[in-house]
Amino acid sequence: MRIKRWLWALAIIAVVLLSSKIYLLDSAASPGTAFVIDTDAWHRLATASGPLPDHIEVEKIGTFAFPKKLVVAGESFHLHPMVLLSHRIVWSDRSIIIDTGVSPAAGKKMPGAKLDESAYNRMQAAMRNADLILFTHEHSDHMGGLASSPDFASVAKHARVTREQLNGPKLERGDFAPGALEQLQPFDYQGMVAVAPGVVVQKAPGHTTGTQLIYVELKNGQRYLFVGDIAWTFENITRERGRPRLAELLMKEDRAQVAAQLQALHKLPKEIHIIVAHDPLALEHDVNEGLVKQGFAS
Repeated sequence: MRIKRWLWALAIIAVVLLSSKIYLLDSAASPGTAFVIDTDAWHRLATASGPLPDHIEVEKIGTFAFPKKLVVAGESFHLHPMVLLSHRIVWSDRSIIIDTGVSPAAGKKMPGAKLDESAYNRMQAAMRNADLILFTHEHSDHMGGLASSPDFASVAKHARVTREQLNGPKLERGDFAPGALEQLQPFDYQGMVAVAPGVVVQKAPGHTTGTQLIYVELKNGQRYLFVGDIAWTFENITRERGRPRLAELLMKEDRAQVAAQLQALHKLPKEIHIIVAHDPLALEHDVNEGLVKQGFAS
């Protein structure tokens, strides 16, 4: 009789563990209210005035890794390589930085992170010369380069940090020096707005309250969309399958809204090239195909 009770206890434990795994690690969210993307509106705003940018450059600030099961719900536990990127939109007479990577100090807190000091320094130099600095969202691996800038007072004048990013609970305020955040003027807009010829931002809360899409159209007609961490890998978009519940709970993101955004991104016309922030295979493809140029030119 005692053996039978132990068997039942083990069976119950097994069922609980399996159910927990399915609930926390294997199930992806279902889309909530549809996320609206108007590509014609992006194009109209981007081409309304002024010369369009010439090209886009990328710096790989570093690498790290997560178990793939935390990247795509239902996948295996093997480590999935990821990259930390900063992009620069380039005209003949101006430039815009998109995301600034992570500071060396903050990078030490990331699992298995290896930072490229030369790339980080080139990004810092590019920030000093940039006309604008934009952020897909407020997490430290995207805003950390700004926070650690040795020329913060000067660079802050060109940073367009949205009010949602600046006031959001996901901003790592401890990464900024005392009094630094007060130097940032909140950037307010509704829906979508052009911030420069060829560059349009659109609010896309879900992963964080301050997440935004950044649309870029070049003078050669190529069209890009920077999606930040809505997707950690291009597979999240192609499969319309986001992170598991556990990752989303830890990050406190809106699961249903992110799922709706992945669904909308999946339906984008193929001529709009999506830039995913942490996907090394997508980065390699973009560089090899000439969609972005490796390294910030001096």
